[in-house]
Amino acid sequence: MMRQQESANARIVAVSRLAVYLRNVLNNDKWLRNVGVRGEISNFSPHKSGNVYFDLKDSDALLNCVVWSDHAAELPKLENGHQVIAYGEITSYPKNSRYQLIAYRVEPEGIGRLHELYERLKRKLDAEGAFAQERKRSIPRYPFSIALVSSRGAAGAADFLKILRQRAPQIEVTFVETAVQGIAAAGEIVRAINRASRLDVDCVVVVRGGGSYEDLFAFNTEEVARAILRAPRPVITAIGHETDHTIADHVADRRAETPSAAAIAVSPQTRDELLQLIESRRSRVQRFTSRYIGLSLQHLDRTGDALRRGLRESIRRRADALSALQRRLDRMDPKARLAERERTLALVRLRLASSADRRVRTAAQRLGLLTAELRGKDPEAILQRGYAIVRYGGKAVRDASSVPDGGVVSAKVARGTLHARVEWKERDPETG
Repeated sequence: MMRQQESANARIVAVSRLAVYLRNVLNNDKWLRNVGVRGEISNFSPHKSGNVYFDLKDSDALLNCVVWSDHAAELPKLENGHQVIAYGEITSYPKNSRYQLIAYRVEPEGIGRLHELYERLKRKLDAEGAFAQERKRSIPRYPFSIALVSSRGAAGAADFLKILRQRAPQIEVTFVETAVQGIAAAGEIVRAINRASRLDVDCVVVVRGGGSYEDLFAFNTEEVARAILRAPRPVITAIGHETDHTIADHVADRRAETPSAAAIAVSPQTRDELLQLIESRRSRVQRFTSRYIGLSLQHLDRTGDALRRGLRESIRRRADALSALQRRLDRMDPKARLAERERTLALVRLRLASSADRRVRTAAQRLGLLTAELRGKDPEAILQRGYAIVRYGGKAVRDASSVPDGGVVSAKVARGTLHARVEWKERDPETG
């Protein structure tokens, strides 16, 4: 009886009128005018008209969606199975009594929010000068040791080590392991960079292979950026693919496009090229030394010849004077005076001969001393006595304070060259 009474009071309308009414109800709901709907794409179907049709679904429901052609060109690459957030207006399609989402923008889930965080942090650090080129430190030209921060099983780390071992097997690598993606990855990366910075290495290399935007986002966090900025060693990053640019890349002292490129960055010259360079410079030093010694010996020979000529000329003049004196005595011819003059002449001759002999011996001794002194200055002779030529930055070290702690010096000895790192310095108490 009640059902009959309700039917009698019911308002009767055409299907089309009800469809229009329902569409107006949906259109007048302010909450439904601009809504973002999260779900998985299915039935993705671009139409030749330029419109794009697809469904959004989750475990309990399904929503029809359409993107008109004037917005379709702005869509990212979409496929069935992608998790997305579609932004638009809920309305109805009266012809088959179906409500749908008219979408004006679709973005992969999470990337929009993450990208906003990325841009906000990028602006903040840029304003602080964290990206400034003048702040960044130069990478050592010939590093002896590096710390590699990465996941031990990562392909990027394997690529880096492979190239480095081929190019520069002499570089010592200390692996500092860390997770490179996941919820806790940022904190692990920070701790790994801090551990690497405490090692006695020339630089730190942070490596991570390719991955999705979300996979790389640990390297877009402020804590990782701050860890790189405060690291006492220069930091090289090689994160993601060539087109990926993370916050870590921006603050690093140098960004490499790939892990392989990072290996080349720390070894710009191969081991063979370095050996050739060392041999070339050794030959130049040897040629210079030989030329210097040769010229010095030539100068000594000329000096000795001039000294000997001077002595002979002096003796000749003295002999001529004696001959003249003898002739004068002969002309005077008194016997007594002659005998006296003869004794005087003999004495003078003896003194002159003794003087000349002393001069010759003195000159010979001086010549020997000059020769010994010159040979004592021969760098090779000095090295043979156990001395070494110490160089820093290509220049000979004469003052210990000119080499900083941690500086790498080379010490040339009689047979070979030693390379050493300065641990501490002592001043000569006499020289201050």
